[in-house]
Amino acid sequence: MAKKVITESFLRQAFLKDVPDSFRIYRGQILTPAAKQFLKDRQVPIRCEANPGTPPMGLNPARGAPLGEKASGGGRSVKQKPEHMTHLRGGQLVRKDDPRILFRGQLDRFQAEVLLVQREADSWTDSLLQEGLQEILERARAIMRAEVLEEALEPGEFLHVKEQEIRAISHDPEKFFEMGHLVPAKEMGCAVLLLNRLRTLVRAVEVTAVSAFGQEKNPARPDIVRALNRLSSVIYVMMLRAFKMSSDRNAKFSDGDISTLVAKVVRSFRQAAGPIPVELSARHVHLSSEDVQTLFGADLTNERELSQPGQYLCHQRVNLVGPKGVLKNVAVLGPARGRTQVEVSMTDARDLGIAAPVRQSGDCAGTPGIKISTDRGAVTLKDGLIVPGRHIHMHTQDALDFSVKDQDIVRVRVGQDRSIVFENVLIRVNKNYRLAMHIDFDEGNACGGSPDMTGQLLRE
Repeated sequence: MAKKVITESFLRQAFLKDVPDSFRIYRGQILTPAAKQFLKDRQVPIRCEANPGTPPMGLNPARGAPLGEKASGGGRSVKQKPEHMTHLRGGQLVRKDDPRILFRGQLDRFQAEVLLVQREADSWTDSLLQEGLQEILERARAIMRAEVLEEALEPGEFLHVKEQEIRAISHDPEKFFEMGHLVPAKEMGCAVLLLNRLRTLVRAVEVTAVSAFGQEKNPARPDIVRALNRLSSVIYVMMLRAFKMSSDRNAKFSDGDISTLVAKVVRSFRQAAGPIPVELSARHVHLSSEDVQTLFGADLTNERELSQPGQYLCHQRVNLVGPKGVLKNVAVLGPARGRTQVEVSMTDARDLGIAAPVRQSGDCAGTPGIKISTDRGAVTLKDGLIVPGRHIHMHTQDALDFSVKDQDIVRVRVGQDRSIVFENVLIRVNKNYRLAMHIDFDEGNACGGSPDMTGQLLRE
């Protein structure tokens, strides 16, 4: 069965080995805005084709029809919305018991319950639980928006901890909270019981999501189902925390004590498991302000934000011209830098016919040059072509959590079925960084790279 929703993550994984000349999409499939931009960036044209056996316009008459088209139940034309039907999106009508409408209703109810618990939480002394409730509400709203607008849902972060870390903590309370799993009882207090109610409600939302999107072999919205499952883990961790705070009646916890406890839990987890997001870095160029004007005659245009704060993919593209070949439509990253630098993989360097050394960004002394061209002009570098050395960006708090410092060299295991231990990984620490390990596509292909791939920091 063809995948119903084509996301950017799906395309990134599909294009790991090769970028096709065109991308075929059948009627009834949905291409998210981020996926469309992904194809546009790589100049891959989209071919829309009829899928044999698929009803016109990609709609299943049993699930819904747009206004003015024939709807289910007698084959009559719908000119005015019947009371037993409602809008799914745009002019498309479905029955009010459609699984997707039931899912939205359950998600709406969950948000209403979160608001009631927030009102009660105004009297709680644990400010971090209050913060967590607001993050849960915002996540639920993001899930609703992603479903209604058919947008991809990116992983979230709660209580200063990433989703995958929260899930691991929820599965091992003995390790992180020094107590076993909770069996709810009325003596546990109002905070624990209210959170437990939210946990059961979000599980009900998850069940309706599976019914609406996840029964097929390839579920239509695995991102939504996964996000709801993680919300359940988040709420359970909050229950553990609330119970821990109230279990010692003689202890009085200040905000500072609470923050210390959370930092200890997170640090304990990261030192034990240490999941580090791994991102594949494609060939790209950093340009000086002078070269920007030569090549484009105008300032760089921000097309999409990157994972590192302040960095972005530019609308502009360049060609790299070497003795043996040309790499076209190469990405430009902004903002402009003090000097121009070109980063390619070993495979790219061979295609260009240039022996590029492995260097960390900024270390360009003694490196080969290359010609960069556009329709407007060209610049020829005397040096600046490198194969970027693998490295990890860390916030200062991340460095403390992992017990490393700036410029340390570490080993990281990446991947699962084809896992590889990467040696000589440089740690870069800055208060403006976001945790992420960067490797190029050659390295990513070697370890079976995927959009949600993580690395494990290895210790002697």
